[in-house]
Amino acid sequence: MSNTQGNGPGSPRNRLRAALGQGDGTPTVMERVRRRYILTGRDDVLKAKFDAVLTDLCERPDPDGPDGEEEHREANMLLVLGVSGAGKTRSLARLFERHPVLQEARTGSDDLVLSMTAPSPCGVKELGRSILLATGYAVLRTQVTGPEIWSTVRARLQALGVLVLHIDEAQHATQIRDAIERQKLRNSLKALMVDAEHPVAVVLSGLPVVAGFVRADRQLSRRARWYEFLSVELPADTAMLTKALEGFAELAGMSIAGAEVRRILPRLVHAGDHRMGVIVEEMHDAVRCALEGKTKKLELSHFEEAFAQRTGNARQWNPYARTDYRAVDVWRMLQVKHQTPPPAAGSKKKSGSPKKSGSGEEGYPQ
Repeated sequence: MSNTQGNGPGSPRNRLRAALGQGDGTPTVMERVRRRYILTGRDDVLKAKFDAVLTDLCERPDPDGPDGEEEHREANMLLVLGVSGAGKTRSLARLFERHPVLQEARTGSDDLVLSMTAPSPCGVKELGRSILLATGYAVLRTQVTGPEIWSTVRARLQALGVLVLHIDEAQHATQIRDAIERQKLRNSLKALMVDAEHPVAVVLSGLPVVAGFVRADRQLSRRARWYEFLSVELPADTAMLTKALEGFAELAGMSIAGAEVRRILPRLVHAGDHRMGVIVEEMHDAVRCALEGKTKKLELSHFEEAFAQRTGNARQWNPYARTDYRAVDVWRMLQVKHQTPPPAAGSKKKSGSPKKSGSGEEGYPQ
């Protein structure tokens, strides 16, 4: 379920799109590139974890009970954790959109899954209001209690037929300093799952710190299934990344040589800090640079250019420009030539001894 308010033909976004010459509705090359999803083994694992939650939700406590008398089993929770840029949000969005069981069970325009982002701050009232707003229901009263809001949340989800509530950026809940307020928030989520008339399964996605928020309540923790997005590594993920890189190039009407792929991949994984979402963004940015250069070949130089544009770093701080790319801290921004670059591989300089700034060409691939 999504809120499309403000996305009509006359919306600010579409007026800007028209002004940029993109108003005919035809997808641009970059839109097609960004739409391409990279399937990995973790998508299969994520689906299996989610399927288990759906199965738990639909099992009847007494299947031999009287006909027409429906009983509900309490719902459970799925935690999807990973560092920022791991690709959690997009993977879940694709899962909810394309899950065959959800597609078959949908009726009309209603969705069985409500996906929203946790507000910040994320107290009991704030989260409840945000859930209601995601359903198209705005709480206008200023004097309203948390229990009133969550009673409306449960009624609203039942009226809309929502069976799964997905809360992204769930780490915002961990930022609540008051221990009593944190427990009230946990209790509110539990109340959704154990509602006698309409239990709702909960999916929390966010940073690994969310695990501590859930583990602090044993009742909540025992209801949870856990899945963490692991780092991208070579050589294990070489085939997947190669296919992705070649696929993006093909969508943009380009080719990429095998030798270039071998030069790019190790630097790409390091530049993306082994995070799938960031790595894909690096690929997108490089394709855009190649398109702007009106070339038919995607090359290492396009990744170097894209990284420089994004970070503002000079070449000695660019992992695509150095043979010793692992020495570059990829999270540093606006690093320029007069600043001390990372040491070159095999340098005999003592640790901690600043290196003189020179041409910056030392350690660069020829």
